[in-house]
Amino acid sequence: MTSQHEVSCREANIIGDEALLSAMAVGLVENVWRNGPVEAMHGSKRGPTDTMMFAESTALHVHAVRALSSQERAYGLLDFEKHLLDRKRPWACSGGRALRELGYGQLGNYTKHVRRHTNLLIHLDEHTCVDDALQSYLVFQALRTGAHHKGMPEWPRIVDRIGILLADSEHPAWPDKDRGLVARASLPDSVVSIEEMQRALLEDPSQLPCDILEWLTQFFLYSAGPPFHLIWNNSV
Repeated sequence: MTSQHEVSCREANIIGDEALLSAMAVGLVENVWRNGPVEAMHGSKRGPTDTMMFAESTALHVHAVRALSSQERAYGLLDFEKHLLDRKRPWACSGGRALRELGYGQLGNYTKHVRRHTNLLIHLDEHTCVDDALQSYLVFQALRTGAHHKGMPEWPRIVDRIGILLADSEHPAWPDKDRGLVARASLPDSVVSIEEMQRALLEDPSQLPCDILEWLTQFFLYSAGPPFHLIWNNSV
């Protein structure tokens, strides 16, 4: 009998060990870091900007893959927890700012959230009632709240759309007729070529210069931005 987990993975094109691991890592970042007190931090005056949130989340995906690849997942998850709770570690694209500053007013809640969710995942990984319960849970989390994030099968499609939008300032996915022109005119000097930028987005967006990530966030990656517009459907 085919499980619902297998059906969901097949429908989302999450096929093969590498794709499963990547999707699990997206789910891990979403579960332990993203959907919690960090959102309150994000909304505060001293908290991380949209650009920092995008850069840090993609950087964390790399660490999440490493954690889930550990021979002893419990130790890998605890290492991930330690990384998240390091108050002196500068976040990606933060100009050297760390959790101690970015999380002002939310540090207690943030610490409790990260530890509680990490402990729950460690216990879930010990379950034997189903095959790899942690995989099923984290992939479900990724599909529920991170289906278009870096690390998911949909991400290359989003990256392709950025190139299409830059080539067509009148594309119907742009929210108004001038937005595409402004985006193109605001292209940072550090962009050597659109193709190279797209390759970096596919491999590790957090390694791109911060001015490029800020530009991408402003014009493309905000909530319901042009690459995510329903007008695309499943065509590109």
